[in-house]
Amino acid sequence: MQIVILAGGLGTRLKEISEGRPKAMMIVGGRPFLEYQFEQLASFGLTRILMLIGYGGEMIREYVGSGSKWGVEVDYVQEDPSSLLGTGGALINALPKLEAEFMTLYGDSYLPVDFRDVVSHYQSRDVPYLMTVYKNDGLWDASNTRIDGDWVTYYNKKALPGDADYIDYGMSVIRREVMERYASEPLPLDMARIQSDLVASKEMGALEVTERFYEIGKPSALLEFEEWILKQGS
Repeated sequence: MQIVILAGGLGTRLKEISEGRPKAMMIVGGRPFLEYQFEQLASFGLTRILMLIGYGGEMIREYVGSGSKWGVEVDYVQEDPSSLLGTGGALINALPKLEAEFMTLYGDSYLPVDFRDVVSHYQSRDVPYLMTVYKNDGLWDASNTRIDGDWVTYYNKKALPGDADYIDYGMSVIRREVMERYASEPLPLDMARIQSDLVASKEMGALEVTERFYEIGKPSALLEFEEWILKQGS
């Protein structure tokens, strides 16, 4: 399955410590963060990677190249960092390179789960969009999702405390035709709009995962991930 990594953000919360690096290139345990993602994907046999880059994109291209160093094959779609398209817009912009089915990840998150289980679950169901969810209860970030069995029944990026008990885990499997539906929409376009539409039309499958996520979008979270990954012996 094709893996699409959304890595075009500005990294505003890391500005004071980033030294001009995009989030995917932040140094964690002596190495750029994206190396941990590549190595994890390769360990599961997921080697076709499309990186959607914006701010600092040339730095990523220069460092990663074809990805062969990590046993993966990396391609790119670049957007203008001065006029970002939003997460949904970035995927629409990448339509010519998207496969019929693909998995999305964020370039600043690390998800310690078996990706093969997610792919297998998706393949066993007839849904255009599968969202992995974690019962967060507001602990690691604001909860934004409710589920009923294996369906998402509520999604709101701006949910208030008490509105939801799950959170979008940051890993989804999507049919290309979902993005094609929005190809003529004005940009920027956030994936939250698309996700909310799919919940309303009862097309959003859910898969609950039980391992917490890590992200590096702010200094304290980056330090927490670094402490965790170093304990894993990586």
